[in-house]
Amino acid sequence: MDSPRFTVVVPNWNSGPMLRLCLASLARFTTAPHRVLVVDNRSTDASRAAAEQAAARGLVQLVTREDAKNDGAADHGAALDVGLSLVETPLAFTLDSDAWARRPGWHDPWLAALEAEDASHAGATKFPGGRAQRLWAWLRGRQPGPEARYVRPCHALYRVDLLRAHGLSFLPAVGPGGASQTVGERLHHDLLARGHRAALLPHPLVEAHVGHLRHTSFVLNPERFPALRRRARRKGERQVRRVCASAEARAILTGWPPP
Repeated sequence: MDSPRFTVVVPNWNSGPMLRLCLASLARFTTAPHRVLVVDNRSTDASRAAAEQAAARGLVQLVTREDAKNDGAADHGAALDVGLSLVETPLAFTLDSDAWARRPGWHDPWLAALEAEDASHAGATKFPGGRAQRLWAWLRGRQPGPEARYVRPCHALYRVDLLRAHGLSFLPAVGPGGASQTVGERLHHDLLARGHRAALLPHPLVEAHVGHLRHTSFVLNPERFPALRRRARRKGERQVRRVCASAEARAILTGWPPP
């Protein structure tokens, strides 16, 4: 049997039914030798049960961050750092717990881009908003912000040796001029500053291979994030229900977990 080439690192906190979909999709559609590592930030909902169930069957390695405070980005970045410290494969694929693989060989575009461009990491920048949002921004003359110019770790591939050699972290940081940098942003720019390059994947290609709801933990845990508007929360809840009830999700979850 070939040695695992990459480890999928999935940080999780109270993502409801989405982690089950994520893990089932990885088992169904990952065609290259791999490992799956779930780093859980002390979840108390169905996602914890899904992780424990998969771990009991030897499908994933489950690690719990007992010191997690679940205040947002800092814990997400810390979970990725814990995952990185435990990876034993040459590559680490970071994947949010509310993301899911959509087809066999879903990882191939990332692997191909990393090799073709001799890159340190591969992935996509921030996805643009909907058509109405893009039109409104264009009419107002707004340019994409800095968050649109770095590889987002929600579905990204990294060379583990480089991250360790440079002592890099996924944690949020303070950038030039005091601007805040979110999870993975500082890491991306530090790699480029050291002469490495990022392989950027087109958004349509990413969407064809990986689905992603984004910010599900915020939506499903409003008591922890009271600043989240009620309208946004309700929209997010509808999106979770729609994805879980979709024919795509039902097909992925058929027979999951295996005996």
